Amino acid sequence: MAKVTQQQLIQECMQNLRRIVKALEDYSLGVEKRFELTGPQLWALWELGRSGPCALKDLAERMKLDSSTVVGVVDRLVLKGLVVRNPDPTDRRRISLAPTAKGEEILSAAPHPAQGHLLVGLEGMDRRKVENLHEALGTLVGVLEAEHLEAPFFFAKE
Repeated sequence: MAKVTQQQLIQECMQNLRRIVKALEDYSLGVEKRFELTGPQLWALWELGRSGPCALKDLAERMKLDSSTVVGVVDRLVLKGLVVRNPDPTDRRRISLAPTAKGEEILSAAPHPAQGHLLVGLEGMDRRKVENLHEALGTLVGVLEAEHLEAPFFFAKE
């Protein structure tokens, strides 16, 4: 059996990176076209539908994002009539977010969110693999000199 060269490994890494980016891009464009939602909007709606009403802070935690990033997504979902803000029944000082009937209707037809799917996959990996991936991705970000870029979502201007 022939040994795989470093050049072949690099070529396969590049192809796999292209596949990942293409899959995410295709997903995002498809969701926008079919549901008139960005990928992040569907992801937030999906998280609310999956786990029931919750506070913005809890939604942001589930999405592994900062609350300040998620608030704009939620604002747009509220404007579209897909999410409602209600006083929390256990603490009226807090606001609880929940999908509306229209939001639930979209959820019944929509695919699983791509970023959520990635999170589930990463959470299912053993720690050593996650550490190796973290190190490798950090190296690539350094090669691209992209450490300063904020990119909470794929292909969305949220």
